[in-house]
Amino acid sequence: MRMEMRVETGIYGLDELLGSGYRSNTANIVLGSTGTGKTIFALQFILKGLERGEKGIFVSFDMDVKDVVDTADAMGWDDIEDYVNSGMLAIDKFYAENITYINNDLLGFITAEAGETTRIAIDSFTPLISSLSYDMRNDVNWFFSKLREIGTAVITLEEPLNGNMSEPSVVIPLFLGDSVIHLKNNGYGEAFNRTLRIIKHRGSWHAEGVFPYRILEGVGIVVEGWEFVESMREEVNLDQLIREAGLRKEDIDRDLLKKLQRLAESRASGVREVILGILRKYA
Repeated sequence: MRMEMRVETGIYGLDELLGSGYRSNTANIVLGSTGTGKTIFALQFILKGLERGEKGIFVSFDMDVKDVVDTADAMGWDDIEDYVNSGMLAIDKFYAENITYINNDLLGFITAEAGETTRIAIDSFTPLISSLSYDMRNDVNWFFSKLREIGTAVITLEEPLNGNMSEPSVVIPLFLGDSVIHLKNNGYGEAFNRTLRIIKHRGSWHAEGVFPYRILEGVGIVVEGWEFVESMREEVNLDQLIREAGLRKEDIDRDLLKKLQRLAESRASGVREVILGILRKYA
């Protein structure tokens, strides 16, 4: 079976929770309130691509080139300015007033700056769609589809100050995004001051649960707890399990066999017992 290429996020400990990273050509949402590190997340994602020779595009609605460079410098990423000067990283500040920016200026800028392999970060997306209604969901869907064609995008979002997660400016991109990661600043103390949860990762396995993370000078966001998740994932030999169930491959419906193979490759915790149970009952 052909292995799907993955896009490394650049966030230490996160790829292990996403099944080796983002899927290629996807729109990925990062949701979090002020102070959770959304901008650091976006820059870290872009920087990983730059280090691999990929182009980067960073769009902001409140930060210009100097602001972005200063933020990177504060983290110890002083090479960001070199990437800007070389043309590998394009940064622009937009003033969003309505949805028409999706259809012209913003997409035009991204398309013009994109290379063969491009990482796109939009920080943040909320101002652009804050006035949208649910009826305008197709406009955002169209925009996301264009981003997927150009490259792998991280689109950061603000969490509503009033805690109302049903607002269209949040619900629409969360519904349409291929993955959603929720960053929270809990205020519980050092160990669990900031936590990360993967809400969804369309078409891919992802770890369940809440994981603490820290923002450290020099490296950026570091997610903890991935070692335990990795240790719980099982290497499963489907052929061996079929024999253990007293069956032969030719005895099993082809569609069921295909599903079980996909399940075995997921390496999810407890998958061995699940496959054996299905084989004994349904095969």
